[in-house]
Order: sequence, then C-alpha cells, then structure tokens
Amino acid sequence: MTDIPFRKILGLNQQTYQCLKLALSLNLRRQIFIAVCDDLTLRDRLAAQLLAELAHPSPNTQLNRTPEASGQRYPRLVTLDLSLSDPNPIVQVAQWLSQSPPPKTGNRRAPMPAFQFVGIEHLTRQSAAVQRLFLTHLQGIERSLPVLESSLLLWMPRPWFRSMPQSAPEFWRCRTGVFEFVGDPTPLPTASTPQPRMRPQEAMAATAAQVTQAAPAKTVPAIAKTNGLPHSQTAASAKHWDELDHDPAKLNQTTADTPPVAKAKAPQLGSGDRPANSNGTGTLAHQPVTASPAAPAGRNQAPGARPAPASTASSRVIPPTQTPAAKTQPPATPAPRQPVKSDAAGQPAQVKPPQVQTGSKPSQQTIVTTSTPKQGESAASKVSIQVPPGATEAVQPLPLLQQIELLHQQQAPPAVLANAYRTLGNLYRDRIEQGDASPQNLMIAIQAYEQVLLCLDEASNLWADILNDLGNLYWMLSRSPLSPDQALPYLQQGIQAYQLALTKVDPQAQPQTLPMIQNNLGAAYADLARYQEPAENLQRSVQAYQQALRHRKADVEPLRYASTQNNLGTTYWNLAQHQQPKVNLKQAIAAYSEALRYYNPKQEPLNYAMIQNNLGTAYWNLAQQEQPKDWLGLALGAYRMALKYRTLEVAPAAFAATQNNLGTAYWHMANHVKDDAEARLDYLEQAIAAYKATLVAAEKLAKSPPPIPLNFDLNATHNNLGLAHYQIASDPHVLVESQARSNHLEASLHHHLQALQGWQQKPEFSQTALSCLLQTIRAFYSQFGIQGQNLALSKVPGHLLPQILPQL
Repeated sequence: MTDIPFRKILGLNQQTYQCLKLALSLNLRRQIFIAVCDDLTLRDRLAAQLLAELAHPSPNTQLNRTPEASGQRYPRLVTLDLSLSDPNPIVQVAQWLSQSPPPKTGNRRAPMPAFQFVGIEHLTRQSAAVQRLFLTHLQGIERSLPVLESSLLLWMPRPWFRSMPQSAPEFWRCRTGVFEFVGDPTPLPTASTPQPRMRPQEAMAATAAQVTQAAPAKTVPAIAKTNGLPHSQTAASAKHWDELDHDPAKLNQTTADTPPVAKAKAPQLGSGDRPANSNGTGTLAHQPVTASPAAPAGRNQAPGARPAPASTASSRVIPPTQTPAAKTQPPATPAPRQPVKSDAAGQPAQVKPPQVQTGSKPSQQTIVTTSTPKQGESAASKVSIQVPPGATEAVQPLPLLQQIELLHQQQAPPAVLANAYRTLGNLYRDRIEQGDASPQNLMIAIQAYEQVLLCLDEASNLWADILNDLGNLYWMLSRSPLSPDQALPYLQQGIQAYQLALTKVDPQAQPQTLPMIQNNLGAAYADLARYQEPAENLQRSVQAYQQALRHRKADVEPLRYASTQNNLGTTYWNLAQHQQPKVNLKQAIAAYSEALRYYNPKQEPLNYAMIQNNLGTAYWNLAQQEQPKDWLGLALGAYRMALKYRTLEVAPAAFAATQNNLGTAYWHMANHVKDDAEARLDYLEQAIAAYKATLVAAEKLAKSPPPIPLNFDLNATHNNLGLAHYQIASDPHVLVESQARSNHLEASLHHHLQALQGWQQKPEFSQTALSCLLQTIRAFYSQFGIQGQNLALSKVPGHLLPQILPQL
C-alpha cells in the first residue's frame, strides 16, 4: 500500500465516489462501469452507500411503485453477488428481471435498474476453467449491449482489473468508465463464499468518515469515458505555461461580433479572454415590430472558435457568455417593421492581453485510450499511458514513457516520478498551446498531470498552479466537439479544480496566482450558466471576478486588470438578460468603461475596439429600458469609435459585426425622432449605409480563402436593410421624390426576397420575411397603383406568387 497521507486518501476516494454516483444517477442505458477497490470492507461500504442513495431516488412518481408490492418502489440500483458456478452477469440480470419485472402504470413502464456486481475477487479461489468462463462471458457483453436496457457496474480488485485489457479485450473496449478507490488489499477468507455486506443504514454511517468527509466542491472528481483513467487532481510543471487562448482561431473560440439582443432566453457562448463568455448561435426572434441589434463581440476572431483557458503563467480569461433568444411575435403588417435580430446574435466578449499567438483549431480526433493509473498505489507502482499512433510525431513521447517505466521498475522516489510525469504532461501541453487542442492531447495531458499530483508533496507550492492548469484542461475538454455529453461533467470538474486551487494558494508567496485563479473561476461559472441555474451561476461569476479585482491591481498588471473588468462587464451583461436589467446593465457599463482606461488604442487597437463594441451593446440594451435617445446616442458613439480600429482591411469580420450593430442602433434612433422628419431620414439613411457596409464585408469574407463565416445572421441584415428602405418610402413626413420612393421600395423588395430565400429552412423567420415582403408590395400599390404592384410582382420569383397573391 502506498504511503499516501490519510487526508489525501479521503479526498481521492471522495472524488471518485461522487463521480461514480453521478454516472449511475444519470440512468443511462448500456453503460459498462468498472470500480476498482482492493479493500473489501471499503468496497462493501461504498456499494451499500450507492444502494442507499440511488436505489429509490424518486418516491413521488407512480412509476416507482409496483402495483402489487404494497407501496414498495421499484429499485433504480440492484446489488448482485456474482455466481461462482456460472459467472455470467448478463444471465444473472435476466434472471433477476424475470423474477422482478419492471412494473407498468398505464402505457408507461418503470425504468430498468442498474446492476452492481460484487464478489469477483472470489474467482481467484476458483478453478482455471471457471475463471476462463467468466472472462468468456465478459467478452460476450459487447454483443449483448444492443438488447441490454440496464447499466452494469463491476466491482473488482486490482489484479483482475489489470488483466482485463489482455484477457478480455472486447469487454475492455466497450467499457464506459473506470473508477479507482484507494485502500489496502484485503486477504480473502478461507471460505470461497462472499462475505455479508453492510445494510444501507450501516454503510451510511460507516462511510461518513471515508467518503463524505471531504467537501466535493474542493476536489476534482474522477470519471473516465472510453479511457480507463479516473480524473483525479492533475499537476502542471513548475514552469508556468502560457495561456492557451492567445489565438482567437484556436481552441474552439467563437467569433466575437454580433448584435445585442433585447431579451435573453437561451444561453450561448461568446468570445473573450479565458474560459469566458463566448459567442454562440442562439435562436433569436425576427420580430417585425420589436427589433434588436446584434450583441457585442470580441476581437477579430475566427468564427466557430472558442476561447481557451488561462494557464498559471497568465491570468487572462474569456468568461463564457450566453446569447439570449427572444420569442417571435406574429407579423403586424400595418405597422412599420423593425430590424430583426440575427439568428446568431452574440454578446459582449472578453478581451485578451497582448502577445497573441497563432494556432489551428482543435483537430477532430477521438479521446485516447489509456490504461488506468493506480490512485491507490505507491509512487513506484506501475502506471502506463498508452499514446495512440500519430501522437508520437515531432517530439517523441515514447522515450519519456520508457523512462517512466524504468523509474517504476527502479522504485524511484516520488519527486523523480512527479518530474517525469510533469515532463510528459508538458509535452502535450505544448502541443495544445500550439493549437492542437484535440481531445486526445487534452486527455493525455490530464492523465500525466494526475499522476504528478499522486507523487507531489503536500507542502509543495506547485499545487495551486497545477490545479489551475488542470481546471483549464477540463474547461477546454468541456468544449471539445467530440464530448458534448460530457461537457457539463468536465466543466464541473474544472470548477472543482479551481476551487481546490484556491485553498492551496499562499497569497504572500504567490500574489499573482490568487487573482488568476479567481478570474478563471469566474469564467468557468459563466460557462456553467449555459447549462444550469443561469442567474445563480452568473452571480457566482460576478463574485469571482470581484475577488480577482481585489487582488489584481491596475498599477501592477494594467492589461490583466482591464481584461478582468471586461469579463466582469460581460457577465453583468448576461445577468441583465435574467434579472434587474437596469441595475446590471449599468454595472456592465461601469466595468467596460473602467477597462477602457487601461487600453491604449494605438498599442491595443483591436482590444480597445472590442470593448467599445461591448460598451455600445450595453448602451443599446439599456436604451430598451429607459431614456432611449440618450443611451442610443452613446451606443452610436461607441460603435463609431470601435469602427475607427475595426476596419474592413484589418478586421473584416469584426468590422461587419460592428457595422451591423451600428445599423440597428441607427434604425432604433430613427424610431425615436418621428416628429423630426429630417432627423428621421438622416438616421434611416445612416442605418442603410451601415447595413450596406456589413454586406460588403460579408461578401469579402465569403471570397477569402478559405471563406470566413460570420457570427451573426446575414439574412437578418438583409431583412433589416429592407425595413429601413421601406420606412423611408412609406413615411409621408419624409420628403423624397417619387422616383426615390420607388427606388427605396425596389431595394426593400430585393432585400426581403434575399432574407426569405436564406430562411427557407427556418419557417418562423421566413414567415417574418414574407410578411415584410407583402407589406412592401402593398406599399407599391398604395403609392403607384396597379402599375406599381405589377412592377413589384414582376420581381417576385414565380414559385412564390401562389402564396403571395391571395394575401394582397
């Protein structure tokens, strides 16, 4: 047994148990979990506690009650002793279900329970034939998965676990997760029958000291999908590694330039400085009567990319944001129509410190399959990390693996092993920094750093930095396109790593580490708000950023201070979509304004422009709440200032997004000066010019090799531009010549047709464009008679006429 401090053993077992419990509580079908535990007493306690906590989780639903069982609920978890005469788990499950079939209420049947098997250790005393029979049955589990409606959890000691990859390779390939517990091996009793297990009540009391003692929020849970590794705590190198979010085009960052949204519904991602508020593609309403501009965004970034986390060497963070969606209202044809919101409207983005590096987007690779590290073994115990083919290019990890193998054989001291694993982790960390943030590279780095933590001295000052880097890696893994189902668990593990890191920081010895971790934690909470409890998690994000700012002084780290202020502003902006919009939007404006003080537009033009864009969007949102003309005037000024540096030549995607925002702000301002025909005409013409500039930039981006996608809906821009033309042509107070009115109506017709064609696959939005189109054709008739209507209809594609003519 390893010489691991008892407190650390508790933490490792706690995190592993919580993750195992979470995996089982999801009630997924056809999952194969392996729990490794040499301490049979601890195993029985853990199995009994799982049974006590998960067997009957929902006493209030009728499906949990058998009609004939006098009120007893149908279990969600069943414990079975492996049969030593015929060790076939699938047959035992089938026998149990035949004796206790799930009850049926009406047309609904109770969900199938999961089954945990204990007693595998007793096979050690059985004949070789029985042991081979058990392995043969395991090999057949994969063929039984299509008809298996339950999940299986197999408790086995480490010797049996180690034999699985070679003795039952098909079973090993189909495993879902591996969970390892630390404990001294228990000698088998002379009898070959399983020992009695504790009742659930006994187990709950007995495991209070071993399982529930450590606070879950301060440990990193361990769950593995497709690789056998438990996710314990990982370590980074003594040398701080630079942030992974330097390049906007890598690490799944989203583009950062879309119009603000009036009302938030569905959270989305944004771009920014660290695990941050990132842009996403939300479903936004295209309301003919209530329009909204596009949300603020980040610097010129490659669309589709998302921000990466900040490492121990840097504190920049891109807090995750959310793009709200508004409900669509039926078109009101008699009333002037507002610009519609972009389908992918984003929100304020986070700013990054300088020294931006370039990199590629994450490669689409599968997570590496590795052999499971042994949490409960000593530093000298053997831990292998299998590197997949193709991952050994450039700097070769194979010599490092061979060195680690040799160190284990020589029973090297923990410090030596820690350094070796840290070197391996750094190798893959460097690949991630260079843009290859594939899931397999992230997982290997995590696995290597996890082994460092097992060997790291409790008093080491590397704990905080290591756990911060671990939180970053989990955060990045949560955004991996190959793990959408695991996004939330990975993100939660990242948050727990940050929280544990905060308990390891020495503010005196590491004055810059504390604000960095708080900054990253704020970003992760903002990302968590996309999945659950948006208002609560955004408030936690605000608190974390505020804590970071208490320790991050502007005169010491001005750019990082400004970055955190920008992140705080974005979180306030998102929080305003859920509660107290006036209060939170003013807080966002204050934070953005403070951030601007520390960016010199000559030295940081794109960062400065990004925050001006964010500030403009916050002003625009506040204009929807109070004093519209005043706040819209400030929004226009902020957008125009941003466009001084977001030019078509330097940052075409950011230029397009801010021009789109500017056009919408001008359109809204025109609606607030209806009593001043000259000013109204000027604002509408300015809106048209901004929207046209957006289309020019979009065309340039589409022709660039490779084409750069926009992070806002260009069809919405067409529809908004059509509305602006329509309003000039249809407003009797605006003095324009007859030919000019006809030209405006023709332009309106053209752009509404463009929007209608682009929204063919979005019925809700296409209906809005169709209503705008009908409104324009009616205007042709009202101003130019039947000749004008015929002119309009001649420009409409023939396949639309049967749909349009009955409505005129």
